Amino acid sequence: MRRAATQPRTLDGTVIRIDPATGAGLPGNPFAASTDANAKRVVAYGLRNPFRMAIRPGTNELWVGDVGWGTWEEINRITTTGDAVAENFGWPCYEGNARQSGYDDANLTSCENLYSTGQNAPHFAYNHSGNVVAGDGCPTGSSSVAGVAFENNSNYPAEYRGALFFADANRGCIWAMRRNASGTPDPSTITPFVTGANVPVHVLSGPGGDIFYVALNGGQLRRVSYPTGNRPPTAVATATPSSGALPLTVQYSGSGSSDPDAQALAYAWDLDGDGAFDDSTAVNPTWTYTTDTIVSATLRVTDPGGLSDTATVVVTAGNPANPDPVPVIDTPDPAVKWKVGDPITFSGHAVDAQDGPLAASALSWQLLLQHCPSNCHTHVVQNFTGTATGGFATPDHEYPSHLELVLTARDSSGRTASTSVRLDPRTVQLTFASTPSGRTLTHFSQAGTAPFSRTVIVGSANTISAPSPQGSGLIRYCYRSWSDGGAQSHTITAPATPTTYTASYRTALLSC
Repeated sequence: MRRAATQPRTLDGTVIRIDPATGAGLPGNPFAASTDANAKRVVAYGLRNPFRMAIRPGTNELWVGDVGWGTWEEINRITTTGDAVAENFGWPCYEGNARQSGYDDANLTSCENLYSTGQNAPHFAYNHSGNVVAGDGCPTGSSSVAGVAFENNSNYPAEYRGALFFADANRGCIWAMRRNASGTPDPSTITPFVTGANVPVHVLSGPGGDIFYVALNGGQLRRVSYPTGNRPPTAVATATPSSGALPLTVQYSGSGSSDPDAQALAYAWDLDGDGAFDDSTAVNPTWTYTTDTIVSATLRVTDPGGLSDTATVVVTAGNPANPDPVPVIDTPDPAVKWKVGDPITFSGHAVDAQDGPLAASALSWQLLLQHCPSNCHTHVVQNFTGTATGGFATPDHEYPSHLELVLTARDSSGRTASTSVRLDPRTVQLTFASTPSGRTLTHFSQAGTAPFSRTVIVGSANTISAPSPQGSGLIRYCYRSWSDGGAQSHTITAPATPTTYTASYRTALLSC
């Protein structure tokens, strides 16, 4: 492990193998002979955020999805969890297969030592700016590998036998890495498996060997099955018009429904919203509404084998009362600008056409941080349930990002509605310069040629570094000092006003 002998061992970015009854490291672990209890537990390290992992069936292999920083997502393979080898996957010195420029430029002893020996390279890594597979239809930009699972005794087609399935929560996709001739999942065989998933944060093999995944933003556990024999139909319903003054005559259509086995379908409609499919058996019925109402009209299609599917379309006739509660955020004002650590209080209320004013117990709040380096992705910061008021301290995060405070109300019938307010941060421009000009400096993971500027949130912590030595030929540029008196690599707290930080270098012949 990279820490000096005098430093404590921590479990950040590690995979541990322990006795579940005691929490102690197991005999046979790589550092079982260590006197440090944490070291005894570790079987792999050098990971940034090993969010999901799975054991490959029939083996002792552990496959780990490691969420990256600004550039790469990784899938790492620990070939034998019970052997004497501790895999070092390289973070923070490496991200993906490449040196992480910010830490590389800092010339940290631990990283320089690792560069001389090399990391355990990821089994597969994909860049945030590129597709996992060309033409996969998934967005690029913000990325987060968020689930890994293996096919295990499913009835999927043979090409999926033993495949590794992995998800990206931000891209909303799941891919299958199929096996090569030796039986190992092969990055050259990756194919899209699910697209358009609503933030898939967990993937697993479940009953029947089918792949299941958790769609976080949809609040769903979804199953991917491969039906054989008679397959269920798909119902599609439309309504024209879907709203209007009384009396309202609506032309419904179920003609878009289909059956994968090309069988004739039977149609049944619930057009008055009473839950009974007894209003029409036509493919394209009409219905006239004479009272103010909101109706969830539903079509059920059934194939000759008895398999069915339903589709619902909402029609608003006249001017009915809103059946949903109406939440209102009273404070904070969206014009409020915050810096890191600011206390913000909130308050709100809700009314319902049927229940009247709702009690505080019917209200819930969620504080979200929207991080938008390219396409936005969401971090849940905090939840508040059963209250009309509350408060929080604003978090630290890289810019561009903003907070979103969501209020949800639930009425006595279980209907819900939500509203939100966006809270933007106070920002400041930091400039990084060098003497002489033109030296390479780093801010977080990004290197730039001085002078350059970055926009950050006031009060945020920012890591800066002045790599040394620099230059080629006879002349070398050797780090001397930062204008704020900080170390060669150090963290600054963003001030409220634009500020320049200057790194000074001296020149030397051949070496520093």
